[in-house]
Amino acid sequence: MAVDLHSHTTFSDGTLSPEELVAEALRQKLSALAVTDHDETGGCLPAMKAARDTSLRLIPGVELSIDYSLPGKAHMHVLGLFIDPENECIRSGLAELSRAREERAERIIRQLNGKGMALSIDELKELAGGGSIGRPHIATLMHRHKYVSSVWEAFDKYLAKGKAGYVSKKKLTFKEAAAMIHEAGGLVILAHPVSLNQKNYNGYTRIFRELRGQGLDGLEAYYSNHVWNMTRFLLEAA
Repeated sequence: MAVDLHSHTTFSDGTLSPEELVAEALRQKLSALAVTDHDETGGCLPAMKAARDTSLRLIPGVELSIDYSLPGKAHMHVLGLFIDPENECIRSGLAELSRAREERAERIIRQLNGKGMALSIDELKELAGGGSIGRPHIATLMHRHKYVSSVWEAFDKYLAKGKAGYVSKKKLTFKEAAAMIHEAGGLVILAHPVSLNQKNYNGYTRIFRELRGQGLDGLEAYYSNHVWNMTRFLLEAA
């Protein structure tokens, strides 16, 4: 049985629309697919509609960034799986994050304008297509205007932390995210734990134990950046 419980659509930083993603999942003969866009559930209902009357089980979800002290470029994300995307608690919480994302994008655009780049927030919103605005959209816009040779260059030279176009992102605490997901009937899953960038397995275990007391329900063991030893450790830890 093949499943994918962590995917993104054009409602955040994915390249496929919800309908296209469902079609690809069916082509790949997946039995279940979770749509987990960043700070956004707008892709869930279209995907659920597209998956109706097919062999694919569509799981509505979301991915949230967590404010947690970690070394260097390490970061923490959580997945909310099996949520009700129309739950008022999660709708209002995500609406607040969306406003913060837009304000952040406007600040980044102004800073890039100051570097001589003729970019506009209206053009950025059009590119995002009504979905969650993120730095990948800004990088794509910079590339379209030929200010950089690639999306990767946009991040390396302008959008990464410490660069001219960087603006910090509003994040939830783990407790806030867990409460919101549970209120929407979902499960709280720690996404790609390798991104916590701990020196050894003891460091990961310490964090898992701490988060379990704050509402953690599970770990994402299978992920493209996980080597087998990490996957095995996570399966045992879960």
